[in-house]
Amino acid sequence: MKNPEVSVALVTLLQGPLHAEDDPAIWRTVTSHGGHLAEQLESLGLRLVVDETDRFAYLQQLEELPEGMIRLQRRHALTRGSTVLLILLRQHLASAESEPDTAQVVVTSEQMVEWARLYRRREGDERTLTDINTLVRLGYLRRLRGRDDTFEVRRIIKAIVTADWLNEYRDRLLAAGDDDTADAEGDGDNTEVEV
Repeated sequence: MKNPEVSVALVTLLQGPLHAEDDPAIWRTVTSHGGHLAEQLESLGLRLVVDETDRFAYLQQLEELPEGMIRLQRRHALTRGSTVLLILLRQHLASAESEPDTAQVVVTSEQMVEWARLYRRREGDERTLTDINTLVRLGYLRRLRGRDDTFEVRRIIKAIVTADWLNEYRDRLLAAGDDDTADAEGDGDNTEVEV
């Protein structure tokens, strides 16, 4: 193995988003060997996205793949509730970042449950807690050490919930008072995210 640090960074990126504060050594490798990593990933049909301002990196599937190449990038179907929560977190992140010196944006599960109540009629609180766990698993929220009900809102949300994405989903999903029955059963409006 010529460069084990690059190999470790490559495998880490293939597993999901990388946040600089979670693994500073791998982050340094990604930022210093980005061109080499990008070449290797492109041969796999992937594009390396590095945000040095907010200090995260992730992979995107290339639109055009050679014939016969399978997709390596995972797609995650989000329920309506998870998608609504993602939109609400994006709005909260934008609001918090408008304040000077915002290093970390923190929310509690109680806050998120309260926000979601406006958009859910049935099974709201328990379903919202499930949605929170989904967003933690996907890397959009990070549970703060020693505080099970407090989370950091990860800035990678800005890369996923773009203006185009919001235009496509916000009006339909944030219609207050929509019947949430289909969502509770898992077969309502699903959105897909790729990270």
